Amino acid sequence: MIRFLQLAISTLACVFMLGCAHPINIAPNMALVKGEGLAKIDKKVGYHISDASKALEVTGPGGGGDKIRYFPYRDFEAGFYMALNEVFTGVTRVSDPKDAAALKKDGVTLLITPEIETQSSSPSLLTWPPTQFVLKLTCKIVDASGSVVETVSVSGDGRAEFAEFKGNLSLSATRASNDALTRLIKALAESKVLRQ
Repeated sequence: MIRFLQLAISTLACVFMLGCAHPINIAPNMALVKGEGLAKIDKKVGYHISDASKALEVTGPGGGGDKIRYFPYRDFEAGFYMALNEVFTGVTRVSDPKDAAALKKDGVTLLITPEIETQSSSPSLLTWPPTQFVLKLTCKIVDASGSVVETVSVSGDGRAEFAEFKGNLSLSATRASNDALTRLIKALAESKVLRQ
């Protein structure tokens, strides 16, 4: 009977562990968010990420049949802000994108709204952290009248093997975020429309 109870408890513990979604953070390594000497665009821009987006929690596949969970917009925001600062001479967070008077008062000439899509996976049967992570970032850019002037889409890819994790179980996601931001900085800086 005792052996049966031990087996039942072990089985329940395994089921519980497999049913969990492990938390990770997809924030980039801020030291790597750099414009690499690109000439800044002389404009003040605002960006808007809604409270609902920041509260959005995503659950996706990890390794070993487990799942991971994270807050893409909340985790990514500081890096996004820093990337915009690498491109434009002024950047501000906008609470209400429909408040034209506040945008004009702040001198905001362009408003940027990001949309994030992610994918994660791992072929590992023994470990749960994702070894592959993709972050697709689409930025809709509108002018003061609300007209779309540019849409910029980039995709960042991050890969990390188990031997590389060394305490950073979010490494593939961090690398994907940095890759996406590097590509975003380049795409924005090279946009002829934004430099007009």
